[in-house]
Amino acid sequence: MNNYFKVGCNFTSELTDAIIEFNNHSAGNKIVELYGSRKESHILTARPEFRLPEISREDFVKYIRKLYDNSIEFSYTLNSSYLGSKEEMRLLKEPIAEYIKFLIDAGVKSFIIALPYTAEIIREISQDVGIEVSTIAQIDTVSKVKIWYERYGINKICVGIEKNRDISFLQNLAQYCQKTEITPTLLANEFCGNGSSLSSCTTGCIFRSHCYQLHSIGYSEKDAINTYPMNRCMDSRRSTANWLKLNFIRPEDMRLYNEIGINHFKITGRTGSTDHLIRVIQAYMDEKYEGNLLSLWKHLETIASRNDSSFVPTVFINNRELDGFLDFWFSLRKNGCDNEVCGETCHYCETFLSKRVML
Repeated sequence: MNNYFKVGCNFTSELTDAIIEFNNHSAGNKIVELYGSRKESHILTARPEFRLPEISREDFVKYIRKLYDNSIEFSYTLNSSYLGSKEEMRLLKEPIAEYIKFLIDAGVKSFIIALPYTAEIIREISQDVGIEVSTIAQIDTVSKVKIWYERYGINKICVGIEKNRDISFLQNLAQYCQKTEITPTLLANEFCGNGSSLSSCTTGCIFRSHCYQLHSIGYSEKDAINTYPMNRCMDSRRSTANWLKLNFIRPEDMRLYNEIGINHFKITGRTGSTDHLIRVIQAYMDEKYEGNLLSLWKHLETIASRNDSSFVPTVFINNRELDGFLDFWFSLRKNGCDNEVCGETCHYCETFLSKRVML
C-alpha cells in the first residue's frame, strides 16, 4: 500500500523543490500536502509569533500556486486552542473571517483547526472548503469524529497522538472514516510526552493542552526553553526507556498501520531547518532510516532556532534495533497503555530495551 504524507512547511523554495523531486522520483509513496501558517496570523495558530516565517501575502499566493501546479495541496493552520474570552472572540470574529476569505481567494482549499468556533466561522464563509481537525483537538473516540463530521462537514482528522498505539481504536476509526470519506492521519515523528523523575513512568504529556494554549497566546523567544512547561518535559526524558514509551511511528512501521486501513501520515517540524525536514522526509519516503531514531524529531532544545541540523540528542537509539517493537500492540490488540500503570503493571519497554543493543 502506498503512503501519503502531509509535511510541515517552512516556506523555503529549497524545501518545495526537494519535495517536488521526491514525488517525481517515487513510484509509490507521495507527499500530497504541505501545511503551515504565516507570521501575520500568529494569534490564530498554535505557534508563537517568533516561530513563524515572515512571508508577504503576494509571495504566499505565488507559493500556493506553485504547489498546486505540482499537484501538491496546502492546508493552512488556524489551530489555536485559545482565542481569549467570549468578548475577545466576538471582537476577533470579523478579522478572522476577513483573513479566511483572503486565504480562500489565495487558493487555500483546506484549513486545520482545533476549535469548533473556528470551524463555525469557516462554515459561515464556505460550505465547500475542507476542514481538518487538528491533533490539538485530541480526537480519542470515534464518536467525536462523528460529531465533528455531522456538525461541520469535516473531511480530515489528525488523531490525538496518545492513540497511536491503541490499535483496536484505530481500526474502528479507519472503518468509520472509510464509510464517511474522512481521511484519518497519524502524527509520525512526534515525541511529545513526559515522565516522572521519581520512577520509570512515562505518559502522554500532562502539559500538552496547557502548552498549546501558551503557544496560542504567544510567548517570547527568551521564554521558549528553560521555563515551564518545556523544561519539565526535557528533564523527564533522560533515559532511553522513557523515549521508547512515546507514541512515535518509525518509517519502517507504517506498514503495520497500512494493514488496519491507515496510510496517511503527518511529518512534523515546520519550524525546523530545510536540511532537517529533508532528512526526515527522505526516511519516511524510503520507509527506512539508519541512525539515531531521535534525529527524526525537532527537539525542544532547538525550539527557538532553525539551526537544528547540528544538534545531537543526548540519548542514542539505534533505529534498526527497534524492528518488532510495535508487535506488542499489534499482535495482541488487548495490549494498551491506557489501563496500565507504566513502570509498575507494565515493563514492556524496559524489557525490550534490555534485549537490544541501543548504544
